Amino acid sequence: MKKLPLLVSIILTISFATDASAKKPLLWQVKNTAWTKSIDKSYEEFVSGIGKAKQAGICNTTSECIKSPVANPKYFNLNPDQLMDVYSDCADLPYILKAYFSWMNDLAFTYPVNMTTAPMKGPETNILLTQLDQLNKDLEKAGFLKKQSIKMQIKAIRKKIYGDKDTDIRYNRFGNIIAEKKYIKSGENINQVLVDVAEAISTATFRTDASNDTRNEFFRDTYPVSISRASIKAGTVLYDPNGHIAVVFEVTPNGKVHLIDAHPDNSLTSITYGEKFTQTNVEIGGGFSNWRPFNADGAVTATSNNDLPDYSLEQFDRKKDFVVNNTTMDFHEYVRNKLSVGTLIYHPVTELTELMDELCRDVKERGTSVAASISAGISGQNHPDKLSSNIYGTDGDWESFSTPSRDARLKASIREGRVLMIKIIEGYKNSDPAIVYEGQDLVSDLKNTYIDTSAKCLLDVKKSNGQIQTLTLNTVLKNIFKLSFDPYHCAELRWGMLDAESLKSCSSSKEKTEWYQVEQGLRNLIDRDYSVKMDYSLKELPGTPFAKIKEEQISIEDALSY
Repeated sequence: MKKLPLLVSIILTISFATDASAKKPLLWQVKNTAWTKSIDKSYEEFVSGIGKAKQAGICNTTSECIKSPVANPKYFNLNPDQLMDVYSDCADLPYILKAYFSWMNDLAFTYPVNMTTAPMKGPETNILLTQLDQLNKDLEKAGFLKKQSIKMQIKAIRKKIYGDKDTDIRYNRFGNIIAEKKYIKSGENINQVLVDVAEAISTATFRTDASNDTRNEFFRDTYPVSISRASIKAGTVLYDPNGHIAVVFEVTPNGKVHLIDAHPDNSLTSITYGEKFTQTNVEIGGGFSNWRPFNADGAVTATSNNDLPDYSLEQFDRKKDFVVNNTTMDFHEYVRNKLSVGTLIYHPVTELTELMDELCRDVKERGTSVAASISAGISGQNHPDKLSSNIYGTDGDWESFSTPSRDARLKASIREGRVLMIKIIEGYKNSDPAIVYEGQDLVSDLKNTYIDTSAKCLLDVKKSNGQIQTLTLNTVLKNIFKLSFDPYHCAELRWGMLDAESLKSCSSSKEKTEWYQVEQGLRNLIDRDYSVKMDYSLKELPGTPFAKIKEEQISIEDALSY
């Protein structure tokens, strides 16, 4: 048996020594109506423990982490035996963690249960609303034929004001408004609360105007923060307007932001911040935010933006030049520089090692997701006649078992890594003081590091005939544009195994093989767009613009010969 680290052994000893009778009651008791600085610090420690345990592979779901003595040492032994397993996808995760912690500490807790689409903003809005009001009045008096014309005009104006009514509220253009919130009262059962939160929360919950300063019961639960180490910390929420949420659990001294994120298959993964997260405009929120303090003792009052010392809208200024030490850079690089302790220094071999380690985790976690899809029998089902309306944002089996978003984020990380390696090599050649290397041959050392780290990262894939094929990280990266995101494909196609033996093992139907072939353009996509129509049939897809999308050059290995 592998010997436990000393810290883990101590935690386990303390945890199991706790009196079993001191379990937390399932019924919530609201005794503390406001958070204090010490409670904030405890929440940071709680989230940090969950994140580091997940990154170390100690737990793989939100529920496992909450019930782990290593991931959750402070509250593990307080968990009642009747505490149900917790489900969480990406949007649920911040609220589930906050709800659990609030229950453990007898704190007030609230969450939105109903969202409506926000109207467009600007001087044109009032004119359009006046026109809409008049058309509605005209509609009441019009005859049958005239009604049809007026209805079409009303539809066109409403689309201008509110966006397309058929657009998923998680991705609409103008953001959302909180229409109703739930406030937890003493006596409510934590199991039911966690179920209700998971059902109520989606990424649409976060798609609200980040500048909103409502302080009554419909206040925005989070507020955008300045890019600083004091503001971005364990527990900070990161919203990607392309439909993903993550929670910060660590910011390293060299400015890397480590996060945990959950998925529809209930898995929990660890990632780092980078270009896979999109900068956004203020109307739809996005970016880094912290929980807004509030008091629910009687009338609800939330802290005003002006009274929050780290409130800032700097993340949303897309026209701004982001400059550090007289150097202009993109927003993601700016974040890392601002969060670094002192001037950001790049140690090339360390940077590449950490990059490859993260890609290894991403690939292995994709492996878990694909295996779950195969185990659920999705690959054995008939392929739907059409793709989802948008492959990145949908529901049902496709939402739970497909991987287009996960694969796009993985490709974005590879592309970002390639750019970083080119920057480091060029910077070293040009004597950039930010590149610190004390060896004799930088390119040779980087190539050897790539080979070594790739060879150590192995993924066992169970093929359709039951045989196990071991893939190295380098093999996966070389085939990155061949990996099928489609859950109706066999394991071989999911991993881009196109050799004759693998295709024979797959025994895929002719139709599924054709689906794989025509989806190549979609596999070549890196940047996600949730507004684009994608519900095409097998015969229609080759005639769309997607069929013309080519692979990008994102190889990290090739960049090392730059």
